[in-house]
Amino acid sequence: MVRLIDIANELNLNVSVVSRALNPNPDSNAVVKEETRELVRTTAKKLGYRPNRQASFLKKGGDATLMCYLPGTADRLIADLMFGISEAAAKEGFPITFFNGANSDDFKKFLSEAMQTKHSGLITYPPHKMDESTRTVFEEYLSHGGKVLMLNAVSNISAGDFMKNYDNAVHLDIDDAYGSALAVRNLVENGCDCIRYFGPLYKKRMNGIFETAAEFALDCKEFDWNELEKLVADKVKVGIFATRDVDALNILSRAAAKGYDIGRDVCIIGFDNQIQTVWSEPSLSSVHQPTREEGRRAVEKMINMIFGKKEENETIKPYLMVRESSGGSRPAPADFTTERIIY
Repeated sequence: MVRLIDIANELNLNVSVVSRALNPNPDSNAVVKEETRELVRTTAKKLGYRPNRQASFLKKGGDATLMCYLPGTADRLIADLMFGISEAAAKEGFPITFFNGANSDDFKKFLSEAMQTKHSGLITYPPHKMDESTRTVFEEYLSHGGKVLMLNAVSNISAGDFMKNYDNAVHLDIDDAYGSALAVRNLVENGCDCIRYFGPLYKKRMNGIFETAAEFALDCKEFDWNELEKLVADKVKVGIFATRDVDALNILSRAAAKGYDIGRDVCIIGFDNQIQTVWSEPSLSSVHQPTREEGRRAVEKMINMIFGKKEENETIKPYLMVRESSGGSRPAPADFTTERIIY
């Protein structure tokens, strides 16, 4: 393990200078020239130095552990999010404890435990609907100086849900409206004469659908099987956008069973890019949420907050995986780089 003295010996500097140069919050009276600071940081990185976060926090009577609450859902989105958080936390020397839940009560238990545990900050994915007692606990945590990074609290709101923006917490979201816009534009590109949507009415996703359909003056309304039959019979090319892959896959399989030419008579796009989308027959185009990147970015932002830096709300742009269901080709089984990707 590389120590501060190893970096000092490499640069022929005093250990105290190296320590100050690597300190994210140095004493205002312990000034280190910027060129020296940069030289020390570059050398530390070259030698593979990793700060002992636990020792630093223990000296202050705290703990370097991050606490993270995620939905108890076994899918690619949550798996990638956990991978990203774990990778970034390990790189920065921060242990992390994961909690999983499904409702407001689970989230309240997580908050209550966090208030009784020494830790550095919370990375949290709140339930869609938070009752007032849970909201009170959350506000109490924030009022006592708790550091919170909210994941997807804005992008996952359904049209009828009530959710405060929590202006005193930092937000990191996937730009769902942008993802929906990519999907609709791809349907337009493939010559669809109208847009039909289906699935939970997530507010941001719906905004992207309506705004982009209006931009191209396309008829846009909720999907209906009886209407689909009439439209296809009249040679109207229908573009269907489902706000979840599970709904898109259901429509795709039923439409294929009815004999519709998927990708020609009917184009279908889902949202989330779950693993099933690659193996379906035909393969399903889908908006990919880069949750692994989101997890890494969440840890970076939280660590900045822990060390006193101000962080702003941020959104990460998704991208579209174009497959057979919207005019693309089938990915090669062992090489997904053959897919067409729209950013």
